[in-house]
Amino acid sequence: MASAPSRPRWGILGAGGICNDFATGIVMAGGSISAIGASSLSKAQVLAEKVKAKQAHGSYESLVSDPNVDVVYVGTIHTMHLPHAKLALNAGKHVVCEKPLAVNEEQAREIVELARAKGLFLMEAMWTRFFPLIRKVRELIADGSLGLPRAVQADFGFIGPTDKSHRLMDPAQAGGGMLDIGIYLVQVATMVYGASMPDSMQGTAMLTEEGVDSEGSLSLCWKDKGSASLMYTLRAVTPENSVIMFDRGYIRIEGPAHTPTRITIFRSSGGRGDLTSESLDSPLPKMLPGLSVNYPHSEGMVHQVEAIEKCIQEGKLECPEYPLEESLVIA
Repeated sequence: MASAPSRPRWGILGAGGICNDFATGIVMAGGSISAIGASSLSKAQVLAEKVKAKQAHGSYESLVSDPNVDVVYVGTIHTMHLPHAKLALNAGKHVVCEKPLAVNEEQAREIVELARAKGLFLMEAMWTRFFPLIRKVRELIADGSLGLPRAVQADFGFIGPTDKSHRLMDPAQAGGGMLDIGIYLVQVATMVYGASMPDSMQGTAMLTEEGVDSEGSLSLCWKDKGSASLMYTLRAVTPENSVIMFDRGYIRIEGPAHTPTRITIFRSSGGRGDLTSESLDSPLPKMLPGLSVNYPHSEGMVHQVEAIEKCIQEGKLECPEYPLEESLVIA
């Protein structure tokens, strides 16, 4: 009997907060982190020591040249996703790039086309898709027990930073709410209606003095399918719920809906307002001793890591649960 393919060896490109959380997911999944690469050796060493990576590199070029690295996670700021993803792909490494894949569709397509040309795995790190309850929601959509999906309403908001130099507030760093949190809402709509462009799109935004979108809303419509009303904000606290409405009930993904631990399913028995409800819970994985995360529910990164490793071991070049065409539509 042929032996199973060995687990991929990870390299982490970056050493900031999200890189810590993704690396923690690798450790919790029992994976192997060969190296951390950062803009300075000292930054790389700090994260490498925490997650027990075998090597620290003081440059990104050194990381992607490491022969002990099979797949690179790109966790730098939005504006660096294009050059850093290309750097890793051109070095022959599989790539998992933090969302957004790039700051616009043109850049995202450039990354996708390069990965395809080189025959390498590529995925935008939309970790939401791999939470157990999101997988359950997709099962419910597919089995038709609630009928056809007709409408989506979703929100995501929190009080953002006031420092104008912060990456979220700085247009030079592709700041703003859409690329950082609005993307989560758009992927709910494409998860429901499929990876195709909507037939109509309208949007509004609140802009800062610097021209960054601190709040926005989107109205999307897919002809003969349904609509989506989406709102994100860095100016207010929102429930962070996502609701998918069908012709025989609805599903409420309880906040934080991008990393859910509870969903409630409402089924209609025919009469208006005549509904039964059922809640499903899925606790977060337990954090291992010595590890910590920076963002809420990042313990759930482990689900994404497990899915990616399975895809790579099976020789897939993209992940069926979040394919590249969907990343391009969202971009």
